[in-house]
Amino acid sequence: MQTILVANPKGGSGKTTLATNVAGWLAGKRQNVALQDRDAQHSATEWLARRPRLFPRIALLPPGGKARSSKDGEPQWLIVDSPAALHGDDLRDAVRAADVMLVPLTPSAFDMGATRHFFTAINDFKAVRKGGLAVGVVAMRVDTRTRSAQLLDEFLEEFKFPVIAHLRDTQVYVHCAREGASVFDLPRSRAEQDWDQWKPLTRWIARHAPKAG
Repeated sequence: MQTILVANPKGGSGKTTLATNVAGWLAGKRQNVALQDRDAQHSATEWLARRPRLFPRIALLPPGGKARSSKDGEPQWLIVDSPAALHGDDLRDAVRAADVMLVPLTPSAFDMGATRHFFTAINDFKAVRKGGLAVGVVAMRVDTRTRSAQLLDEFLEEFKFPVIAHLRDTQVYVHCAREGASVFDLPRSRAEQDWDQWKPLTRWIARHAPKAG
């Protein structure tokens, strides 16, 4: 089972949006996917409860629980929606258990300040320092025409972690959150622009995560 950790200590950075849509993409590829909701608000759990049965199945794995076989077999992927304020030994343990890590970040001065400290912390971890864990940054709720988007890109140039995608600020994600859907569950007419924005991200995951067994 391959583990994708979605982490940023700042609340509201887009962790659940990113985690649920990554899970939806993999499930749509006929992969066996489990989603672990470690956030105190349980937004990902509630999203799964709203998910229509006809959509590709995503299992819920309780925090601390072990993945179990189902009629579809054992999960091939585990997507971890981490809590806000993840730090210290909890952060270290989460990083050790991950195959890749995605860091969502919005063009907000508060988010950038918190993320600066987060990058400093994970740089001290052996897996990150020696390149054993691939870390990719995903810019969330971005309008690339704005000054704030430019400032975000300039901020991220200070760090070694690649910016692998820019996802737009759109009501499509609001709709998906409300309906238990991902953008990959929507018809082309509604989500083609978002699919295009996701291509660099999905390719990065496919390149850096070991192949699911």
